[in-house]
Amino acid sequence: MDEVDWRHDDFLASLGPEAAAELRGLGTRRRYPAGAALFLEGDAAHEALVVLAGEVKLSVGSVEGGEVILDVLEPGSLVGELSVIDGKPRSATVSALSPVEVLAVGAIAFNEFLERHPPILRGLLIEVIDRLRTRVRHQLEFGTGDAMGRICARLAELADRQGEMEGGSIVVHSPVSQTELAAWAGLSREAVVKALRALRQLGWVENRGRTIVIHELERVRQRAAR
Repeated sequence: MDEVDWRHDDFLASLGPEAAAELRGLGTRRRYPAGAALFLEGDAAHEALVVLAGEVKLSVGSVEGGEVILDVLEPGSLVGELSVIDGKPRSATVSALSPVEVLAVGAIAFNEFLERHPPILRGLLIEVIDRLRTRVRHQLEFGTGDAMGRICARLAELADRQGEMEGGSIVVHSPVSQTELAAWAGLSREAVVKALRALRQLGWVENRGRTIVIHELERVRQRAAR
């Protein structure tokens, strides 16, 4: 029986050494430059990808022709597995935010791997449920939250994932630009600039390009929850 200590932020680490080595043996490594599309919304699904290095964004096209970012994923994340499992077209586009290396595992091999390891399949189901809850929470934010609250929610998320403690503050070297942060929060870039300016005036954050220093993380969290 597999021992699975499921970590939503590191799929390979969750598998245990033997299963992880098995999966690595089934795949091939690929590298993509920043800005490259790993796959497009509507594509046929031929493989699942594990992000080994770099960050990627999941996005869909909006009815206005723009981009809505669903999530930003880090090394260890599994992407594209749902379409590989159900055989339907890709439901989102995955693009590299930085130079990226992935492990690509063909659809047949990936499904056979899951069949050999039922606990991993169950862990993956739990992860999918967690993602669904996150998406529902984001939709609720879009329907009821103001711009400041949405930006605070994304900043808190970035702090949890990538923040480093420095002198009592949290430093985030954000993989997303202000335009991408806007697409992630369901806002215009102008609204993001205005919200960040207000947060600076409150003394809660500083931003230096893509580097964001959060001085008052708990206040940011509380503002996101309003």
